[in-house]
Amino acid sequence: MSQINEKTKINLSPRNLLFIIGLVATFVSMYFKLHAEVEDAKLLPKRDTQVDAAIIKTSNEIEHIKDEINYIKIKLNTMEERLYELQK
Repeated sequence: MSQINEKTKINLSPRNLLFIIGLVATFVSMYFKLHAEVEDAKLLPKRDTQVDAAIIKTSNEIEHIKDEINYIKIKLNTMEERLYELQK
């Protein structure tokens, strides 16, 4: 097995050398872009727990209102059927 030292020759075509340089440049560019996005995300306001609690409370109230509406519809249908029977 040969060892790599100062006298080792590496045979790279210009095409391969340009490809490696482009690849390294791409990774460096991606790193700095990601780093900038992380810094921007750090500056965003944090979500407020009170807002989250209010959203959950409103969602629960909406579900309760839906249940009440369904109950009222059932009662209304029952009343309509009784009224129809009385009119016969």
